[in-house]
Amino acid sequence: MARAKPPVLAPPDRHGGRENASWQAAVTIPRTLAYITLVGLAVLFLWLTIRVDLLIFAGVLFGICLRRTAAALRRLTRLPIGWSLLVVVLLILAFFVGMVWFSSEKISSQINELSERLPAASVTVENMISQSTLGKMLMPRLVIGNFRAFPTTALQSFFGLAVNVVGVVGGVVLIMFVALYVAAESPRYAAGLVLLVPPARRARAAEILHEAASVMWYWMLGRLFSMSVLGIIIALGLWLLGVPLPIALGFIAGTMIFVPYIGSILSAIPSGVIAASIDLTLATYVIALYIGVHLIEGYILVPMVQRRVMHLPPALTLSAQVILAVLAGFLGLLFATPLVAAALVMIRMIYVEDILGDRRIGKPAQE
Repeated sequence: MARAKPPVLAPPDRHGGRENASWQAAVTIPRTLAYITLVGLAVLFLWLTIRVDLLIFAGVLFGICLRRTAAALRRLTRLPIGWSLLVVVLLILAFFVGMVWFSSEKISSQINELSERLPAASVTVENMISQSTLGKMLMPRLVIGNFRAFPTTALQSFFGLAVNVVGVVGGVVLIMFVALYVAAESPRYAAGLVLLVPPARRARAAEILHEAASVMWYWMLGRLFSMSVLGIIIALGLWLLGVPLPIALGFIAGTMIFVPYIGSILSAIPSGVIAASIDLTLATYVIALYIGVHLIEGYILVPMVQRRVMHLPPALTLSAQVILAVLAGFLGLLFATPLVAAALVMIRMIYVEDILGDRRIGKPAQE
């Protein structure tokens, strides 16, 4: 039986590979340009609406905190989540009303007295510096604008007193409504976001959203804990040192500590100015007190909080605070840190773990 001849293969098409590559390039280049255009438009939109975006982010942040608190209450009381959320909101309102009722007169009187003392104290400090030999050389170079109004101006800028009242009230109302809606129907909003990704990736998207929400929740708990503890320590320390208005200064310091690093530095300005107007030795003790408080926060409170929260590099946090403060002012400075925390979670889970395939890192190790 004759053997069948092997089939004769056709010679390869020398031009087919080039045509295929040209076709792929013709498809890939417009697609890449479309992606770049969409990213550029998204960045432009965020740039133009950055203040509103930060207000919405603040509402989401507080909404997550309300929802997590209500969930914890539900586990304790077995109440439905809606009733638990109502109880949490009522307890928060009762807490603030109680603070206003019991301490508003004391704190408000001290803050009013503080606003009167600061300009006079700054004048005293300026005179003390200008009387020294070194001060006579440096004061003409250091005085830029109105030095006497600097402490008051710094406080007004920090608390937003110089901003339009209608804008402030509107922003607060927006944050409150967003927070309440997110707290009441967070599963619906999370499910809507998950539907924007392909079906095969929806479980992972839900995991990423849950992890980002957990990081913001624990960050907020850590901040509130640090604000309360450090505000009380500063008030007690100033009272023991004999600095006037310790309650008001401790309240201001505890509020400013909400902003890591920068807030701790700014909180020392009013106390330092008032103490320096009385005695330079007292000012030295006050500065030592704030340094000690900062060390307590860095070496005791922060490690305790970081058992549940990812570590945020100080350089990255400060850079984000400066950039967002330039772009969005006070709001950018206030919410830069939780925004960085959520962004780091998404970068780690989406880019490092899913795109690069490196899952060895996982959550950053807590020191």
